[in-house]
Amino acid sequence: MVERYDLATKAWEAMAPMGEERGCPGVAVLDGKVYAVGGYSDGVGHLSSVERYDPATNAWEAVAPMATARQTHAVAALDNKLYAVGGFDGDRLSSVERYEPTANAWETVAPMAEERDDLAVAVLDGKLYAVGGFNDGDGWLSSVEQYDPATNAWEAVAPMATARSRHAVAVLDGKLYAVGGQNENEEFEDGASSLVERYDPALGVWDSVAPMGTARISLDVALL
Repeated sequence: MVERYDLATKAWEAMAPMGEERGCPGVAVLDGKVYAVGGYSDGVGHLSSVERYDPATNAWEAVAPMATARQTHAVAALDNKLYAVGGFDGDRLSSVERYEPTANAWETVAPMAEERDDLAVAVLDGKLYAVGGFNDGDGWLSSVEQYDPATNAWEAVAPMATARSRHAVAVLDGKLYAVGGQNENEEFEDGASSLVERYDPALGVWDSVAPMGTARISLDVALL
């Protein structure tokens, strides 16, 4: 199921459903179309399939699948390409794939240094940031990695103050925000967080900003 919110009418409306049921997919917008990437289905398991939604026709179409089926990964658009980062396919993943829409093909790019699922990604100043997540060796992650498409390389940048997974990130006014998420430490309410941190790339530091009124796990955020 897919719903769309109209700011003018302040109402939600049902749109064309996807061709496949997907839990924990990655979603991003590229060239004015919405991509639903991977995820999980009870009938199939981990999904490599990808669908693209055109708002002009209110229709979904299948595009090339990823090489690796994955869920609880993250997806972002950078330089007219789509990146699928980390996730879980029975094992936690550090691998990264990049989709070229004109060729309708995926290619493997440099992997992250750490395996991450339930991470969040965003694009800031032409770089891709992989923020937090979870892996078997370290548990909840505060670490952050930055990908430069010009060099096809990842590097570590300043970690968050709070380790978290199942959070969300967005960019606003040249800064990166990490919002909510999960961790089982004592500062979280039953594992859920209302905490928000902001990263300034010019200073290379995170600082805390006002928390949300409600603790949230597996949320999404978007800039409007």
